[in-house]
Amino acid sequence: MSQRFEPKTETLRAALERGLGAESGVEDVRSQLSLAADAPDRELARSLVQILSACGVAEAGREQADIDVEVDAEPAQRSADGSLLGRLESGGTDGIGIEQLDVESLLGVLRGGSLRQRRAALRVLVERAPDLGRKLRQLAETLDGLRDVELEPMLVQVRTELPGALGRKARSALSTWRNSLSDLEERIVAFWEGEHQVEPIMDLPGDERAQLLLRTQLLPDRVLRHLAAVIEGEDGVSERSARLALVESVRYAGDPRLVPSLIVLVESGRSEVVVEAARALRRIDDPRVRPALARVYERTVTDAARAMLAGALGAHGDRRGADYVRQLLDRDERDVRMAALEALDTLGGPEDAEAVAGLLSQPALRLAAVHTLARIGDARSLDALADAQTDNPSSALRAAIEEAREAILARMDLRGEDATRAREATSRLSLVEQRPPKTPAGARFRAWRLLLFGQLLLAFGAMGAGIRRLERAAALRADWAPPWVAIAMAHARKSRYAQALAAFRRAIESDPRVVERNPLVVRSLARTFLRRAEQVERDGRRDVARGLLGEVLDLDLRRAPSSVRFELQRRRRALQRAADRAA
Repeated sequence: MSQRFEPKTETLRAALERGLGAESGVEDVRSQLSLAADAPDRELARSLVQILSACGVAEAGREQADIDVEVDAEPAQRSADGSLLGRLESGGTDGIGIEQLDVESLLGVLRGGSLRQRRAALRVLVERAPDLGRKLRQLAETLDGLRDVELEPMLVQVRTELPGALGRKARSALSTWRNSLSDLEERIVAFWEGEHQVEPIMDLPGDERAQLLLRTQLLPDRVLRHLAAVIEGEDGVSERSARLALVESVRYAGDPRLVPSLIVLVESGRSEVVVEAARALRRIDDPRVRPALARVYERTVTDAARAMLAGALGAHGDRRGADYVRQLLDRDERDVRMAALEALDTLGGPEDAEAVAGLLSQPALRLAAVHTLARIGDARSLDALADAQTDNPSSALRAAIEEAREAILARMDLRGEDATRAREATSRLSLVEQRPPKTPAGARFRAWRLLLFGQLLLAFGAMGAGIRRLERAAALRADWAPPWVAIAMAHARKSRYAQALAAFRRAIESDPRVVERNPLVVRSLARTFLRRAEQVERDGRRDVARGLLGEVLDLDLRRAPSSVRFELQRRRRALQRAADRAA
């Protein structure tokens, strides 16, 4: 702890308990905090709370210190995994440093390791990039195609350091984003000066807000202070639902500057707020996080919230809640079992694979079970995953199972097991290729010609004539998606989301592969569904919005931007909570 504030802790704590509204001692507090005599009361209160938080609750009073000692007295248990993954960054003489691994092993860790291991592997790969030679192109392509939302805050910066066209594209995108950020800063200043009554971040479109908050580590201090104030409810205008939405949106931020605000929320006692704050703290490497989570875990009685706190503790090396979480898998409440599955991402091991795989037969839990099996990474799950994919037509589920399969095979390889034979034995996990019916050659030629003419007319701004030709092309080949894709993209560029949505649906009905395997098309499709859902939600038709979000999330969105996928999932959860409360 910094010695600068240590002698003043008792005085500052007394001022906080007495209240800043009291006349006596306020000027002394301003002086100790190095604030001007005319500094606003809001700045005084905020500085006081932040400094006390930074000094640590243990130094703030003897009673709280005794509680901390009692909570921390329980030793953190270590995972029983003795393989390479289990020994990475472990203590003792047999620990293995991740910087010692070769490039292939680092890529395997990037696919199948824990969040901390994946972050470390990414850092090492970037450090080695100048010396990789021919493998540099492979690394650049791997990082460009990586859609891990938990790594997104790091990937934004890492991609700018890549050589060639990929690096230039990433640097250009980041420069454009920073230019738009300056406009947001001006709106924030105007908001606090009383010139605007609408909170600027929540006023952004959903995908732009998600992109902003996934890049929290790149935000200037002014924007971050505003974000923290809104989260804590100090802005005076944001409703509880808006604050909860912001806490959900910083789930993957990983920014230590948010720790004081998130600790305030996790100690608030409101279950839904505690759950979201715990999710965000789980992904922040900071020494203040684990003691705070442990204190709240010990006094929390709500099962879903306690399971989430246990999972967050597991991410920081504290496995005290592992046995408790395993027992929750047998409960009847869906939200409790969902929370237990999420906690097993960090607390689960091979011994949990069978119990988790048993939940694949339940539609409401299937997707969460697949994600947990991917993190557990046990080879015995492969057959159960193959059966689940065969029985379900959802593109989203099949895509999640494919990603789980790759993660499990990567872990098998790092453990020295025969991943090649397992890959061949589970080849039925690949998506089924369906051959479209044949169309006569003459009809195909006429359809191609109409497609080209239609796209040319669209390029010159003749929307009506271009769309009519594209529709004629689609009529000639019922199994052909490109005309409908062109129509949908044209409407989306004009922000005609309702018309674009209808055309995207026709394209998916014709050939879903054309849509799901093209990054540009998937990006436009996901944003179209999101913007249309926002429109109908503003009109009060929440059930329609929830249906739209569920429809698009059933597709394979692996090639869509991480920020858009995250916002689609977050908004659907929010609408589901609202529906559950109204029921």
